[in-house]
Amino acid sequence: MAPSYTAVLRTPHAGRTFGAALLGRLSYGTILLSLTYALTASTGSYTTAGALMAALGLTISVLSPLRARLIDRYGPRAALPPMAGAYALALLGLAASTWRPGAPVALLVALIAAAGASAPPLGPVMRTLWSDLVPGEALRQRAYSLDAVAEELLYITGPLLAGLATAVASPSLGVAASAVLVATGTLGLVTSPAVRPHPAGHRPGRGGRALQFAPVVAAAATGAALGCMDLLAVASARHHHHATGGAWVMAAMSAGSALGGLAYGATRWRPSPRVRLAFLAAALGVTIAAAGLAPGVGVLAAAMFAAGAFVGPSLTTAYLLADADAAPRDRVRAGAWVNTAVNLGSSAGTGAIGACLDALPLPACFALAAAPAVLAALALAAPRLLRKRQRSSPNPVPGTSMAAETATTHPQGRMMSDDDATTTAEEFWDARYGESDRIWSGDPNTVLVRETADLPPGTALDLGAGEGADAVWLAGRGWRVTAVDISRVALERGARHAADAGVGDRVDWQHHDLAVSFPKGEFDLVSAHFLHSPREMPREEILRSAAAAVAPGGVLLVVGHAGPPPWEQQGHDHAGGHDHHHDMHLPTPDEVLESLRLPQDAWEVLHSGEHERVQTAPDGETVTRTDNALKLRRLA
Repeated sequence: MAPSYTAVLRTPHAGRTFGAALLGRLSYGTILLSLTYALTASTGSYTTAGALMAALGLTISVLSPLRARLIDRYGPRAALPPMAGAYALALLGLAASTWRPGAPVALLVALIAAAGASAPPLGPVMRTLWSDLVPGEALRQRAYSLDAVAEELLYITGPLLAGLATAVASPSLGVAASAVLVATGTLGLVTSPAVRPHPAGHRPGRGGRALQFAPVVAAAATGAALGCMDLLAVASARHHHHATGGAWVMAAMSAGSALGGLAYGATRWRPSPRVRLAFLAAALGVTIAAAGLAPGVGVLAAAMFAAGAFVGPSLTTAYLLADADAAPRDRVRAGAWVNTAVNLGSSAGTGAIGACLDALPLPACFALAAAPAVLAALALAAPRLLRKRQRSSPNPVPGTSMAAETATTHPQGRMMSDDDATTTAEEFWDARYGESDRIWSGDPNTVLVRETADLPPGTALDLGAGEGADAVWLAGRGWRVTAVDISRVALERGARHAADAGVGDRVDWQHHDLAVSFPKGEFDLVSAHFLHSPREMPREEILRSAAAAVAPGGVLLVVGHAGPPPWEQQGHDHAGGHDHHHDMHLPTPDEVLESLRLPQDAWEVLHSGEHERVQTAPDGETVTRTDNALKLRRLA
């Protein structure tokens, strides 16, 4: 059963942190209309006001990744207050300058530049905090969906508050209120216990990039579609002689986005985020194109409601994918790039559709508005389709291996075909274990043997137990073990191994997809060895759940590969497979420790370093591999 939205808000510190972030982000909902009115009244020129607002939007969007990089480097507590302070002061300056007509344009330009350069990226920061606050992929998907829907509501509530300020006193009052909102919200956010006093590690090394193709392309396409819709809604309403129809059409799209986002977050999806993103972009484009054929405003509103149902999920998935693929040091910046892509796409869409409406029939304009989303879907799906075509081609390029063109290598050396990308993680691993009677050596991990030799037997949790070698070894030394794996095939094999070893009654074999569920209870030892996967997996969240499962006085042992195997580093192509490790972030022990976000006064580092072991390569040669090991004790 999927967790509820109340479960998200019941997470410790989530309600306070989210509320403060929303208060600060409401500033962006109020400032657009308030400042537009204020600049128009002060300068007496729509052209000047429009140019200034365009400059503000462009500056905020273009510089957002740079501000996010500062937050990644120095942490929200250090970086956000100066940004919010400068932004609030610039807004107060604009409020004072525009209170009466005749403000010098040069002064307004300077204040606009200051505001655009310093606007704090509260949205990307909050989305990064969500991935730290809530454990598990299912709950994190709900958190991101809730965030997206709340942001949608902010841009509905904000203009209403701006209109109220204009009616009561002056549009400049709304500008001043925006300054107060961002300052108050940022202060509440950075003082939340969920915000760490120190930043995530920013040391150089392997890892995902902040600017990522799939989420940025999808976000830009979604933004372009949204940017087109305002003018298309107005033009359609006029075409059908309905004076207020444009407002109803846009309201329907917003409602569809909110409800679609909530429904999306409440559903557990089997396809990977990349597959979902391509589907959502295609569905958005097709729905918008079909809306251009609507015979009236009512049908158009219904079509836009349907299109909106794909907007919220598209943005949610883009943010999720950006966060999941980014290295810890780049997560805020990765979210900021998605945000920037939406804004720049929206600006481009608005500018382009205006010219189209003057030259083309309305249905053609809807089709052009749909084109970016459809093209984005094709771009996201193209690599997979191309590899499938190459694999099925009877005449591959001379000198290349067909298998090499269509497969990547599993971290333990197994080839992962492109078909695997369309299966669930459970199906993938069941198929992997079903390839032979035994795929691992059957010997316990050498780091486990060494690091647990001095521990008294107690209760142990073995995450990713596989065929059970570690669990059986621990049980043979007196431990009571809970062995967990996503593959039922592996669990059945492990249970037989335990029975043959005479320790079947000391091992509890549990089936869990750790991205969705986690074993209950506390354990004297929690062991997580080689939690690497060619499938998308929230490894950091899983390891944080592992730490939470350690009993007072207990030990957490995390072991992972330090780098690709020697045969990949030497450029050899074993078994026709390309290496997969260069596309996967393999964190150092320090990075793992940093990502766990553990209170320093509650944990003791017993061991942090590298460990060498001997392994047989696919060609039969004996090689030495290096693993990273982190051993922690939870203080009583």
